[in-house]
Amino acid sequence: MLLVTAAVAAFVVQARHDIMADARHRTIAAAQAFAHAPGLLEALDSDNPTAKLQPLAESARKSSGVDALIVYKLNGIALTHSDPRQLGKYVIGPYADAAEGRAFTRTFEGALGLSIVSAAPVRDASGRVVAIVASPVTVEKVQDSVNRQIPIFLVSAVGAVALAGVGAGLVSRRLRRQTHGLGPAEMTRMYEHHDAVLHAVREGVLIIGDGGRLLLANDEARRLLSLPDDAEGRHVAALGSVFKVA
Repeated sequence: MLLVTAAVAAFVVQARHDIMADARHRTIAAAQAFAHAPGLLEALDSDNPTAKLQPLAESARKSSGVDALIVYKLNGIALTHSDPRQLGKYVIGPYADAAEGRAFTRTFEGALGLSIVSAAPVRDASGRVVAIVASPVTVEKVQDSVNRQIPIFLVSAVGAVALAGVGAGLVSRRLRRQTHGLGPAEMTRMYEHHDAVLHAVREGVLIIGDGGRLLLANDEARRLLSLPDDAEGRHVAALGSVFKVA
């Protein structure tokens, strides 16, 4: 149970890490792709950039799997957004790096809530930054993806526990059959009793296995045959002529 619990916890943590990493990759890829989209600069210079860019941004958002593609000029006013209520409003977020020409990925609280957000600069023909494309994925969406995988982990865990339980039961039945139903305490008492009797008898007692190895010698046998301390486990041929005569 401890191993299975630890494994499930590790799988959940790893799944969250992988999904977070995937969200970072998807957001930065979506932002950079749209920042370099053909016709973007012309749309930004038009009389109504939102009318031209909003359908394109929504189409790109759905295909890339992000929660929004937000385009805005350096004045910070959103020209595109998945939430129409945010159009024309100031964008929330630390976008100074993108305004300076550096793409980045961060986690912060935006208009959609706590999100993983990537931003990429839009440059004109001279290389000057004229706009920014931001692409967020909400942490809630990431957690939902993890939650959808948890039942799979739990079913696997229950299956592992059931399999382990069946295996333990089969092993237990086999052991009890081989030990005639004796438990650990009974076997310990029996061993202690037999060992005490074996070493207390006045006759020498030897037990030799099929391979010719000495399995057991009681105290009297060791005295009579002058057996070394390490005699048990050795082949009888290596124990000397006295043993052979005996």
